[in-house]
Amino acid sequence: MLKAYWTAPEQLSQGSAAIIALHGCGGLPEDRRSLEYPRSRYVKMLRNAGAGVLYVDSFGSRGEGSLCAQKPEQRNITESHRRQDVLGALQWLATQPGVDARRLGVVGWSHGGQTVLLTANASESVVGDAPVKPAAMVAFYAGCSTYEKFARYQAVAPLLIMSGELDNWTPAAPCRRFAQGLQSGLKPVRYAEFEGSYHAFDSTSPVRERDDAAGTKTGKAMAGGNPAAREASAVEMMKFFEMHLGLKPGASSTADAAHEAEIPQATGFAELTNVDGVPHIRDNGRALYREWLTKPFPRAVAISSKGAIARGYGRDAMGVAVRNCEKFNNPCRLYAVDDQVVWAAP
Repeated sequence: MLKAYWTAPEQLSQGSAAIIALHGCGGLPEDRRSLEYPRSRYVKMLRNAGAGVLYVDSFGSRGEGSLCAQKPEQRNITESHRRQDVLGALQWLATQPGVDARRLGVVGWSHGGQTVLLTANASESVVGDAPVKPAAMVAFYAGCSTYEKFARYQAVAPLLIMSGELDNWTPAAPCRRFAQGLQSGLKPVRYAEFEGSYHAFDSTSPVRERDDAAGTKTGKAMAGGNPAAREASAVEMMKFFEMHLGLKPGASSTADAAHEAEIPQATGFAELTNVDGVPHIRDNGRALYREWLTKPFPRAVAISSKGAIARGYGRDAMGVAVRNCEKFNNPCRLYAVDDQVVWAAP
């Protein structure tokens, strides 16, 4: 049985839009409440714009976890399996009270993005003859090398493809060529490429080399967030859905994530998620830091020379964190802000 997590729009009314979301090769966490920040942020944006979100758990439903380290030819779950998941999810959504079957979208990341591209191919009868079809589809950093070789490809719905310029896991060039080849089709196809960005450019994790990229020649690839690309790609996605699904405009605004003060420059002192890399803190501080990592932006954390840790949220997050830390009567400095470490050894 396919598992999926449904989040209704902020105000479910007759004729609401709904978006199917497809995870990457890492799969979904067992507890949907622990969705990493970028994914939960998208849910918030889409709900605010009047759309529900159905996160489909293609791997966990089949007893699988991450497939990233498995070579594509060795995987038990393929994009074809996941295409069936999408087609089934579309039919399910079409029967839900308050959901408009004419306003269904699909968005996927990496392996999920590749599933989007396969599911978008109306030249294949399983898609062309499907009883319920999407009205808009978005693929984040998908691998396009297979699809650009298709002799016949006709998009079933308006399609947005987004790639990182420097992506060496799912390179941009095949997606660029693929999108260009679809420009003469019946459905509009938009391609966006983000300068200076690697795979997972919408992540809040620092760029690092991963050694579980089994789809590459070396098994390694760079991956990590680019703040500018993260914001720009969210705007691209939301405007695309606004145009083709009739979502409320303005939900892609990032004003709520802005700090009152200028964010210090990232230092690269340690990876943001490396709790053991935070200087001075003890076990209770590590627990507080882990909790801080799950909170949305704007956020900041400060540490004292004696191991105290203080957190702040909202537009004055940096000031709040430092002031709370100074209550322990020790010198305090910012350690991290949003998705970057700004602390440097004195």
